[in-house]
Amino acid sequence: MNAAPALAAALRDVVACLGIGLLLAAARDALGLLLGNGRVRCFAWDLAAFAGAAVLLCGFVAGASSSGVMRWYMAAGLGAGALGWQWAVSGLLHRLAGGVRRAAVWPLRRLRRALAVRLPAPGGKKTGKKSKNVTKQKKLLQTDREILYN
Repeated sequence: MNAAPALAAALRDVVACLGIGLLLAAARDALGLLLGNGRVRCFAWDLAAFAGAAVLLCGFVAGASSSGVMRWYMAAGLGAGALGWQWAVSGLLHRLAGGVRRAAVWPLRRLRRALAVRLPAPGGKKTGKKSKNVTKQKKLLQTDREILYN
């Protein structure tokens, strides 16, 4: 069994894993913004993020950690970094991207409305508001029939 690293070394590992989690969540969010977030795509992006987290955490442990052994606080730091991105940055980023998209599409919508030509309805019928004098006809219900017994 390996000895526990010093507290300062463990804190360095946690901070590094926080950064890895932030970057991984940012990459997953960027995939969602660029390629969409449908049900299947979201599942694929989440699966890729979990696989990436496992690979990056193993790579960090092998190459840069102070103990050389994967510890629970490293995985917790990675998860905390991803949650930090989700809670602090992701909502703002999505609102900003939506505003940029609306601003980019606005001139095209105005142009389409300006160039739109109202075509007559098929059959030569006029389109517009219906007369207020039109009353609905009552539905006639079937009358009771005679019941025959043998």
